[in-house]
Amino acid sequence: MGFIDDLINVTIESISRAATSAFSTAVKVNNIKTELEEIKIEIDVSYKQVGKMYVEFISEAQEMPEIDVKDIVKLIENKIELEAELLKLENKLKDEVILQEKEKFEDEFKRQKEALDEAKKLDVITEDEYNLKLQEYSKKLENFQAIRNVKKQHELGIISYEELQTKLHDLT
Repeated sequence: MGFIDDLINVTIESISRAATSAFSTAVKVNNIKTELEEIKIEIDVSYKQVGKMYVEFISEAQEMPEIDVKDIVKLIENKIELEAELLKLENKLKDEVILQEKEKFEDEFKRQKEALDEAKKLDVITEDEYNLKLQEYSKKLENFQAIRNVKKQHELGIISYEELQTKLHDLT
């Protein structure tokens, strides 16, 4: 029973680490999204200030303005640059989540293969059963991105739960 207990403990630890990491990444992504929304609001306010100054000048001077909005424009440019940097960071964090998910799939495959190797070594399964199961586990790993895409389709309401289950069954 030692092997199975060890396998269960390793699996629980791996799931715990993955959940903690995923939660941390989700918090970071949400913080970035909040900052992006605040920046967008500040940019809109800055644009409105420029427009207001323009309209006030035209109303008072009755001519085309030569008003100095360099400070506001610089502020807008800085916020647009910050927005772009935050979007890059958000994408990087999303990529990290994908890598973590892929590592989880790879770790699961490795554990399953080790269990199969042990079962084969103990003559608990035949060579054909071993190959069949190994092929089954490999298919999940090979279809990692497709599985992610199908799950995302369901999250976005593009496919139903039944369609999700059918597609996942076909991919695994």
